[in-house]
Amino acid sequence: MGAIRLLLIASIGVTSGCVFLDVKEQQEKMRAACTIKGTARSMQDGDRAVVVVLLHRGDTKAEAAGNWHAVSHFVLEHAGKFVFSVNGATGTYTVGAFDDANRNLMLDPGESFISDKDSVTCTPGARFDDFVLNIPEKPQQHATDFDVAGVQSRTLNEQVSAIFGQTVAIGELTSLAEDMFSQEVAESGLWRPFDFLVDGYAGVWFLEAYDPKRIPVLFVHGVNGTPKSFDYLIRNLDHTRFQAWVYYYPSGLHLGTVADQLSQTMTKLQIRYRVPRFAVVAHSMGGLVARGFVLRHAESSPNTQIPLFLSVSTPWGGHKAAGAAIDNKFPMVVEVWRDMAPGSAYQKDVLSRPLPAGMQHHMVFTYQRNSSSFGESDDQGVTVSSQLALPAQSKAVRLYGLDETHVGVLRDPLLSKMLNELLTSSF
Repeated sequence: MGAIRLLLIASIGVTSGCVFLDVKEQQEKMRAACTIKGTARSMQDGDRAVVVVLLHRGDTKAEAAGNWHAVSHFVLEHAGKFVFSVNGATGTYTVGAFDDANRNLMLDPGESFISDKDSVTCTPGARFDDFVLNIPEKPQQHATDFDVAGVQSRTLNEQVSAIFGQTVAIGELTSLAEDMFSQEVAESGLWRPFDFLVDGYAGVWFLEAYDPKRIPVLFVHGVNGTPKSFDYLIRNLDHTRFQAWVYYYPSGLHLGTVADQLSQTMTKLQIRYRVPRFAVVAHSMGGLVARGFVLRHAESSPNTQIPLFLSVSTPWGGHKAAGAAIDNKFPMVVEVWRDMAPGSAYQKDVLSRPLPAGMQHHMVFTYQRNSSSFGESDDQGVTVSSQLALPAQSKAVRLYGLDETHVGVLRDPLLSKMLNELLTSSF
């Protein structure tokens, strides 16, 4: 759904104490996470893929024996930064990393591995950010093998209880008809983002088996949105040349957190399938998420090509309802409202930086307002002035105005035709 839902849900929330209790409980869970950060690189020649593994000693017997077990992982396409968020699992942790030469996300014989000699004790809210992993050039003996795919195959509740935000779908097959893409589930992601992650809804989903001969098109929804919103555009996509990937996320999180997670997930997919290029299509607030994602991805995966970024009805200048919720000191502010308030730090950051070289941003705005509306021109969801915020306009190669509503545009034949034409000309 469009950004107008911010105002509607905010109005409902004022009279519903249980909603605010939900939000407070969810945010307390997220703040209770222990964060482990650092950098990792391979000492081998060339810019090689690195897999960072979070190691945990979680019981007395394991600690007595000095044994560690892998609880999560972070994939780097080359030397760079990593981060883990441990939620609800107080205990002893350290990190290790290996040079994933064959790109199968497993530590195999002949691949170099190193673990940090230091360990930390995670407690709620603790922060550790000085881990440095330099993977040696020559392989060493491993005490055990770490099957990263095995970490992913743990039950979702087990995974999230040990590591927050790491259990996301990475190219799993699904259908837009699945119950998880319902509007009810999508809206739960605004108020209960932690539960949304625990339930395993988040991630990049495939609607068909990956075909290396066809170019992926990544669809990113907006606040309270769902991949199902793109059903019409996906059904009418030129499937002879392109395949749809859909990103699903809880829209109550900070947009920077969402963009980080999307970048990490796409890196894993690109390493797994050796995907050199793809397109991005985003609706409403999804445009802000997508812009943050492509900027981050250009830094972490500089060899990636994203020739086309199509944003539709995006509130580049924010939404006044979000700002009003903060200014009026609502009993509980959903984190994303801070990013959606006009002039937020997130907006300034993603709009101040140039888009990656070789990317063309095509910007669609909509303006079909309700006949009884007063005030600024809008599309029954976002004002036209926000959609046409100058910092976004100035970096777009072309603007398109459609006489559609904020939500109705996703079923517009003209938009569908435009998308296919842009894809054809871009690839």
